[in-house]
Amino acid sequence: MRFRFISQQQQFIRALSAGIGKTAVILPAAFVTELGLGLLTLGMVFYMREVFLLSPGLVGWIAATWQGCYVLGCLTMRPAFERLLPRYSMIFSAAGMGAAVTAILLSHSAAAIFIFYGLFGFCLSFFWPPLMSWLSLGIEGKQLGRAMTRLTFTGNLGNIISPFMAGALSSLSPRYPLYGAAVLFAAIGILLMGAALALPRIRSDQHRGRSRREEPDEPDRSTSLRFPAWVGLFATYTVLGVIITVFPMYARDDLGLSKSTIGALLLCRALCTAAGYLFLGRITSWHFRPFPMTAGLALLAVLGFGISRAATLPLLALSLALIGPLISLGFSYSFFHGASGSSRRATRMAIHEALLASGLIAGSALGAQVYQHFSMTAVSVFCAALIGAAIAVQILLVRRRRMRLTGASTNRN
Repeated sequence: MRFRFISQQQQFIRALSAGIGKTAVILPAAFVTELGLGLLTLGMVFYMREVFLLSPGLVGWIAATWQGCYVLGCLTMRPAFERLLPRYSMIFSAAGMGAAVTAILLSHSAAAIFIFYGLFGFCLSFFWPPLMSWLSLGIEGKQLGRAMTRLTFTGNLGNIISPFMAGALSSLSPRYPLYGAAVLFAAIGILLMGAALALPRIRSDQHRGRSRREEPDEPDRSTSLRFPAWVGLFATYTVLGVIITVFPMYARDDLGLSKSTIGALLLCRALCTAAGYLFLGRITSWHFRPFPMTAGLALLAVLGFGISRAATLPLLALSLALIGPLISLGFSYSFFHGASGSSRRATRMAIHEALLASGLIAGSALGAQVYQHFSMTAVSVFCAALIGAAIAVQILLVRRRRMRLTGASTNRN
């Protein structure tokens, strides 16, 4: 009787594991990665300022180091993304990130930290493009929008928690956020290896970055709206780079706010970004429409300038809260319109991630230099000018798209 009970248990476990698909692996991996990344990026700002006593400008450059290597990886390793199975690419990424963070903790010079932080960014490039391609395989339209929302919302939960955790842990020791990040990246590797070995649907999944349905003569069904969306993504994430890297130094040095208060303000921004992802996932009226992304950029310029002019803590929190949904808008436009109609989604997601990281570099490195030599107001002017240029480029690209569509319609008639 006991053996029959054990056999029934084994059959139940086998049936349960057979029903678990890629989404059950992708979403937890995205959450844990974003949590670890948030702990590391904010923790490194405090770590480099307090342990190595670096200037704001150098802190900005060291933050840009991993982002630059991430861009390099996204752009140069695209052929590998189309050949490697996503789960193997993600396991390699998790192992490399954990090793790089451990090496940073063991380093005693800023120069060594530059190298290992760059290695971390390069390893991260093997995580997001394959994951996003794997998740979006074979789906379009509303289904693609919903899949995008599940991923961005789940990942953003890590962004919601990580600033507060990083601020609280850094108040105890500037090393603690880095310890936490190393443990989380190790946990991702264990999760992915366990799934690859134990789950039949994951073990048998042979998807790579290029769709197997692609034919040599198949017309490209991509939308040209991806180009203005990519311009908007770069500008949006430049502002986010300022918020992540420059704002904590400004709030700490000029406003005299505590680390926990800074973490709470960034938490407020992340909560509103998550709300934006949920809202955009429930509606489809923004799909293939250029006006909302351009209007969102214009509002972002106003709110970004307002951060340097906010005289009270509630007003500062309100500005960051309103910026949150605009971050999700810029990301969603690029993700959706970059993937829609494409059969080479790993490549498209690599471009998306490269532009995203390039914006973070501009915000972190250039923003920190402007802040060090001038003021936070000058940083806001820099962001507003960049967004203005992005809006002008978007308008030109959208007009060209409309002329092309009108011409094609006329030729058909």
